[in-house]
Amino acid sequence: MSTPDPSLLDTNWPALAAYVSSRKDTYPFIEPTQADLTGKSVLITGASKGIGKATAISFATAGCSTILLAARSDLTDVITAVHAAARKANRAQPSIHALTVDVTSETSVRAAATTAANILNSSLDILINNAGNLEPWTPIADSTPSEWWRTWEVNIKGTYLAARFFIPLLLASHTKTLINISSGGAHAMFPGASAYQTTKFALCRLTEFIDKEYAPQGLIAIALHPGAVRTELAMNMPPDRQVVLTDTPELPADTLVWLACARRDWLAGRFVSASWDMQELERKRRDVLRRNLFRFRVLV
Repeated sequence: MSTPDPSLLDTNWPALAAYVSSRKDTYPFIEPTQADLTGKSVLITGASKGIGKATAISFATAGCSTILLAARSDLTDVITAVHAAARKANRAQPSIHALTVDVTSETSVRAAATTAANILNSSLDILINNAGNLEPWTPIADSTPSEWWRTWEVNIKGTYLAARFFIPLLLASHTKTLINISSGGAHAMFPGASAYQTTKFALCRLTEFIDKEYAPQGLIAIALHPGAVRTELAMNMPPDRQVVLTDTPELPADTLVWLACARRDWLAGRFVSASWDMQELERKRRDVLRRNLFRFRVLV
């Protein structure tokens, strides 16, 4: 019998991860060709690579009409891939707009929101806060303060700023869906990951606040664990931890389409894992609501 990872003994992440069957790659139930996002708009931060790029491709495959790509890096290859995905799926070519944005800068995000409002006639259907940072894992007393705090600036301040300036556009739409990319790390405690895992924990609570404040106006806010994908960001994990990075980027990308293609009110304010089988999760809707699952609470 293998010895349990001591970093997981202080959490219920194993039980949470096993709430329904797990998935490692996309599957028919969340296939974006089955969705119809015609007439819808989406803005994706951190869209230049990895999960952000895959998400843009999935939304184009689902027929999303307007796709706004926000990143600091060049987005040329993403735009090319998005157009190709729409053609492959026999969808109308989306209107694609590349926005150069530093999510940690209030000035930059405010300007991006103004640009988006002009493009979208002040109405945005879906916001996906995907921009993230993962510092090198180091014990707190050995860490570099600027690297440690950079993770908070991107993961928390960046998500806050995007919410601050784009929620008014979301509220003007019918879809009103906001999805924050969190992590299973929010529920774990791996020594050395104190910045990343605390930000992902805080991001879930921030999502609950967004839900609490804007659900009465119809906004749906969800915190999503994207699975264990071998992205450039994830490669900052220690080598011995990287063995878990076996999920495809299409898994979270297609899950995001599924979450956004219909109003998932019953998941509003909750933590959701892209590694879960969404069809099984849907069958447990009553259990989720009855027990008010997937929100942060202190057990007593």
